[in-house]
Amino acid sequence: MTSLDYAWDEPILPPFIMLTVKGAGSSEIVCSMNDFQDIKQLYYENFIYIAAAYTFSGLQEPNVRPVTSNKDAAYAELVLDVSPKTQRVILKKKEPGKRSQLWRMMGTGMLCHEGSSVPHNPHKPSPRSVDSCMILDIAGLAAVTDNRYEPLMLRKP
Repeated sequence: MTSLDYAWDEPILPPFIMLTVKGAGSSEIVCSMNDFQDIKQLYYENFIYIAAAYTFSGLQEPNVRPVTSNKDAAYAELVLDVSPKTQRVILKKKEPGKRSQLWRMMGTGMLCHEGSSVPHNPHKPSPRSVDSCMILDIAGLAAVTDNRYEPLMLRKP
């Protein structure tokens, strides 16, 4: 927990402060500075993009062979997206806030796809169950051992 000394800007006004978390699902609360209660909490979702790092900066790590010689691909900003028709996981240009490109790390370590989950009210603390989402997985049944590639897909946990 962090604390910070604060001198009230307007000492003649009532001692209330409004706290807001901005984002896709904004949340705000009004707190009395005379009776600050721990039961008042801000809730927000912390979604992530799963990005092909080389496609964002154009820079690569030393001793790593370039993925492509195409300079356009080096700045394409590609992230994992899910096609709504086929449910296949593909690389697509990042579109901020596009639900089919958003992922959430579950407490179990699985990556849950936000776009295939029912949207929920971020103002309410309702932890989503693992069973109600689709997770990122490989299409094959086992790890690849014969130098073949397996496509990524969504699957129930």
